[in-house]
Amino acid sequence: MIIVKERVKALNLSTLFSWFIIYSYIGWLYETMYCSFTSGKFVNRGFLYGPVCPIYGASILLMILLTGRCRNAMSLFLSCALIASVLEYVASIGMELVYGRRWWDYSDKFLNINGRICLGAAVLFGVCGVVIVRYLHPLIIRYMEHNFTTNMIRKINVCLLALFIFDNLVSIQMSLI
Repeated sequence: MIIVKERVKALNLSTLFSWFIIYSYIGWLYETMYCSFTSGKFVNRGFLYGPVCPIYGASILLMILLTGRCRNAMSLFLSCALIASVLEYVASIGMELVYGRRWWDYSDKFLNINGRICLGAAVLFGVCGVVIVRYLHPLIIRYMEHNFTTNMIRKINVCLLALFIFDNLVSIQMSLI
């Protein structure tokens, strides 16, 4: 269970998966726009072929689930920065161990740890976490509650899960070639 605006809601896997996909897509949009803008050409960021970056979805989902007791913006900021940084560090090591390469490198950034995380990214993740958890996520919840039935969400999620699994399988296979 999670406390959302002082009321208790039971969360099911379908709801959590919906949030994961939404934030994975938003993360992909951010990452792709930023990298495309800085390089001057379209860059499809992320490990998967589809328009999702699961590290963003997982990070934001953890922020939503683990920061319910944060009562002020500073504690929420610090919690979000820590959650995202730990997940980014672990994902970097895991992907490097499995695939033998790095997907990001902060070695040239101020206060980095082994090039896997850095202060600037942590601050950005903290700020974005506050904005998403406090402002965007409640809007998304209201939008979904007013525009989709539980049955509709489940059917959409079945299709999205099939696509997500297929994308993962293809991406893993292609990265090993």
